[in-house]
Amino acid sequence: MGRKRLQMKFFCFRSCIARLKAKIAQWKQEFRDYADKCLQSGYVPATYIGVQFITRQLARILVFIQLGRLRVIGKENLKHKGRFIFCPNHSAFFDAPVLYAIMKRRNLRYMTAFEEMRGMYGLKAVIMGAMGCFPVDRTKGKSVIEPAILMVVDGQSLVVFPEGKISATGECLPFKNGPGIIGQEALKRLPNGERIGMIPINILYHKRDNETAGKGFGASGFKWRGGVTVTIGKPIWFDEYVDKDPGEIMAVAHKFVCQAQHRAQQLGCPCD
Repeated sequence: MGRKRLQMKFFCFRSCIARLKAKIAQWKQEFRDYADKCLQSGYVPATYIGVQFITRQLARILVFIQLGRLRVIGKENLKHKGRFIFCPNHSAFFDAPVLYAIMKRRNLRYMTAFEEMRGMYGLKAVIMGAMGCFPVDRTKGKSVIEPAILMVVDGQSLVVFPEGKISATGECLPFKNGPGIIGQEALKRLPNGERIGMIPINILYHKRDNETAGKGFGASGFKWRGGVTVTIGKPIWFDEYVDKDPGEIMAVAHKFVCQAQHRAQQLGCPCD
């Protein structure tokens, strides 16, 4: 009788182990499938407030350690309520953590090159998706336009780098029309009276190392630690450009970013 009970317990144990292995295999497959989706251009991953809170604190620590003092000019322009498309210049790998450190808005999405979301066996894509990033394949830029429009219509705001790539020298590159197209089309789908604004942003590093501008944290080390100034512009309202070419509103944003960069260079390091 005792032997039979022991055999039954052993059989139950093996069954439990088998079910657990099957469940783990199922979870792994579901994770891989979701991670793959998070890398598909235009897919909008789920966000999590807890992940956003933790990573924002980490971004602030990282910015202070590797860049030094962070100065924000025009911080009040981040507090406007409503739908906005934030358009910063893109001169370094650090642009994303700098923006993430100062942005406190809910319902904020970051258009991110899908290559930046690869790695860590899919975990990087899932975490960055939870932070608010959504992928874009720059060779298939149109694939992200409609999802971005729907996000704005739904009440979310976007961060888009209109230069499309990192400027190796830090000089402002021409702005592409994508953010202008997104804002104009989203405005057409909203009830009359609702507004969408574009907020231009300039990020200036007071110490640069052009060789590591597009590389990661490890490669950059402390070569950029000279302080950073972020200048936030006033909203440029899309309803004032509703019947105009999207390039016109992008030209206004580009002009502000270039002028703000010149002024920040004259101000010098925030550590002084």
